[in-house]
Amino acid sequence: MAIVNRNQSRQIEGGTEDRLDLSFLVPVEWLPWARVAVILGVLGMAAGLGFLIAKRNPAYGLLAAAMPLVVLGVMFMLLHLKYAPVVVMSVAAFVPLSLPTGTGSRLVLSLAFTSLFAGLWVFRMWLVDKRFHLTPSSINLPLLGFVVAVLVSLAWSNVFMDPLVFLSRSFPFVQGASALVMVMLPAAFLMAANLVDSLKMIKAMVAMLLVAGVIGLVKQYEVFDFPFNTGGLYTTWIIALSAGLAMFGNRMGFVWRGLFLALAGVWVFWGAILHVSWVSGWLPGLVAIVVLISLRSKKLAVLAAVVMAVVVYVNQTYYAGVVNQEDTESGNTRLAAWQQNWRVTSQHLLFGTGPAGYAAYYMSYFPKEAMATHSNYVDILAQTGVVGFAFYTAIFGLIAWKGYRLCRRLKGRGDFTEALANSLLAGTVAGIVAMALGDWLIPFAYTQTIAGFDHSVFSWLLMALIPVLDRLTPPGAEAALHA
Repeated sequence: MAIVNRNQSRQIEGGTEDRLDLSFLVPVEWLPWARVAVILGVLGMAAGLGFLIAKRNPAYGLLAAAMPLVVLGVMFMLLHLKYAPVVVMSVAAFVPLSLPTGTGSRLVLSLAFTSLFAGLWVFRMWLVDKRFHLTPSSINLPLLGFVVAVLVSLAWSNVFMDPLVFLSRSFPFVQGASALVMVMLPAAFLMAANLVDSLKMIKAMVAMLLVAGVIGLVKQYEVFDFPFNTGGLYTTWIIALSAGLAMFGNRMGFVWRGLFLALAGVWVFWGAILHVSWVSGWLPGLVAIVVLISLRSKKLAVLAAVVMAVVVYVNQTYYAGVVNQEDTESGNTRLAAWQQNWRVTSQHLLFGTGPAGYAAYYMSYFPKEAMATHSNYVDILAQTGVVGFAFYTAIFGLIAWKGYRLCRRLKGRGDFTEALANSLLAGTVAGIVAMALGDWLIPFAYTQTIAGFDHSVFSWLLMALIPVLDRLTPPGAEAALHA
């Protein structure tokens, strides 16, 4: 795969970006016949819709009637593919719709849209650009390597599966869906890193998530049950973004910074005070704040540590009870689950047991002792082996390193880009910690199910903004957009 600068391959005609010649779809000499085919197709579809609505389930008729809109949407996105990350984020946050799969999991629209857009992106590079190309980045190699490792582990695990393992009828579908999730999350990162091309688009994505953060408060504080997505690391990213904008956005003014700080504070209160027993829910958000304070000022970090120590000391009885409860309910259970998982993983170290594969071994060898690992690190090692695990950990190590270098380079600007860079680094570090406490970055098929893609995709899209910001703010450049 050739890696070149995407801007070098963009077609610009008359000042309009992303204008594509679609003549490869229908040759000019075929256009008259194509028009006739469209007219006949519309008439045939009208007759078919009438039959479905009158004689069959009306829902089938409505679904068929929506197909032309789907086709138009696909054509629009092919022409304006750079908006794909924004669409995926908006669907994941605000569209609580899903499709049945015939199993205990449902196909969320964010996964369907990501798969569609990734396919269109590859299709466009193949037929229009005539080459596969990515914006140069050190993160590309581990991302692509992990995708390949997932696909290899899918085949490898079936070829070298233990002969005594029993597979249920639904397992091949579950394994295929799990592999799709494990591939599409890195694909979402790559699309965002390559297609987002302006600070305006970045601000739209951040604003969208902050609005979701405000609406989510209404749901989480049980004022009104909005059907919006507030799972996974949703809380962590709201805290990281709002606190980062408040602490580093010196040019935003006190009103906006105060509102952002209040938003972060209300979410911290909801997690660390009202739901303190759910450590994996509030600890990543606290980690994000600690990272932000450390980036802002070492003296402030020391002061915050002293204040936190005093608070814990004054309430030591309460927090000791919380820690003991968490250790009893989750800590010891996790250790036992990891030890049990090693009984299987140690026999399949190279490429693992395949996506969702170790669940089949559990149910075959010790069904009464089957326990979820609640750790992305253990899950990835078990499913993709040391090869996939190496690529996976390299992804986050390189993202964090690039984010840290970006924060150092933008230090002192006091604008939106500096604030966002620090927020993204804080959220990334929090995610790295959170992966030890749950399957937050790649949902496991038998815990969060593939529907967990809805909240996992937030993290991948936001982390992808680190290389985008790095590209849009080259060394020595002035801020292109202020908050």
